Amino acid sequence: MKEWDWDTYYAISFRVGMVLSLAFTCLSFILMPREIRYKPYVPKKEIETVMEQLPPELQQLTEPPPVERPKLAVEAEKGEEVEETTIAPTEFREVIPKKAEEVEIPIVPYWKVEKKPEPIYIPQPKYPERARQAGIEGQVVVKALLNIDGTVMDVEVLKSSGNDALDEAAVSAARQARFTPAMQRENPVRVWVSIPFNFKLRGQ
Repeated sequence: MKEWDWDTYYAISFRVGMVLSLAFTCLSFILMPREIRYKPYVPKKEIETVMEQLPPELQQLTEPPPVERPKLAVEAEKGEEVEETTIAPTEFREVIPKKAEEVEIPIVPYWKVEKKPEPIYIPQPKYPERARQAGIEGQVVVKALLNIDGTVMDVEVLKSSGNDALDEAAVSAARQARFTPAMQRENPVRVWVSIPFNFKLRGQ
């Protein structure tokens, strides 16, 4: 018995299918109508237009008056015209904003402060030239009032050196000092602190 050749069977089936497809396509074009005509729509009843006259009351109605447009500004030719058309001055009331209520921040004694302030930056005071030439030395102790952010609000001389130039240099340096905020019950407070400054010439 001869074995079945699948390749030959597949080739023959493919060709037969192609021939049938082409034949079906040609027949569909031949059998389809060449022209398709559409008939326009014709209403069953004719629509008549009837013109009616308006009643005399509506015929006597007048047209609304025209809207006057604002006139454009025209440059005056004479000074008299300018004086006549000058707009009167407008008075404005001055509104003064209310000041926010100032909250008084207490100044707590240093020994009562729960968290003491710590120095962040204390500048070295500039040695006065007059005191340097005169060979004057000394120590100045100042007290500085710290704000809630650690900046210095006020400075006073607590212990003078006996020389005004040295005292002024110490006060000027203390104003530029910075500290950590003092805390009392987890709130920043103001506090006085003391800062010593020593003035000593080199080589002596």
